[in-house]
Amino acid sequence: MKKHLLLIIIALMAFAAKAQNAEALFKSAVDKLKAYDNIEIAFDYNMINTEAGIFETMDGAGILQGDAFKLFIMGQVIICDGHTTWTYNSDAEEVMITEVDKSDGSGSPISIIESYYDNISAKFVDEAGTIKKIEVKSLMNNDNFKKIIITLDSNNLEIKDIHLFDNDETEFVYVIKKFVTNQKLPADFFTFKESDFPDAEIIDMR
Repeated sequence: MKKHLLLIIIALMAFAAKAQNAEALFKSAVDKLKAYDNIEIAFDYNMINTEAGIFETMDGAGILQGDAFKLFIMGQVIICDGHTTWTYNSDAEEVMITEVDKSDGSGSPISIIESYYDNISAKFVDEAGTIKKIEVKSLMNNDNFKKIIITLDSNNLEIKDIHLFDNDETEFVYVIKKFVTNQKLPADFFTFKESDFPDAEIIDMR
């Protein structure tokens, strides 16, 4: 009986150590992301909801710097200075202006990842050599995403893909194809300029 109890205790300790390692590895990757001045990415984007029969896939690209970003996807240019978002739709030839509300998931992908740092649980869900897949859940109430899963290389902390799962069972997937850091950007890079979209109708929703 004592032998079985000892084995159970050892197994539980091993599980706890592995969970701590998953959290530590995830936080190290987030710390590395936060240390960059800016990040340029190209990615494949998928939105999946099996129950609703949704599977959308497209290419995208963007520049991220803290809470600010500029994204190019689906014929749209999305510019955000961290407070205000301008979304240009080339088909409608219009620009929609909205305020950033991080509580509704409208922040940049990087800021969403960074929000999963404190009060989290993390575990490995798959491992293949140095490639680790980590599931992270917030221990606080989160009205938008119930969990995220990140695949990364434990050697260099390079992120391979990001999966966001919302409360409606929809999965948003970013597969990173290009990752360039610390470029020199103009001071107004994340500022919307009407002169760049002279024929667009401006619709202010703030």
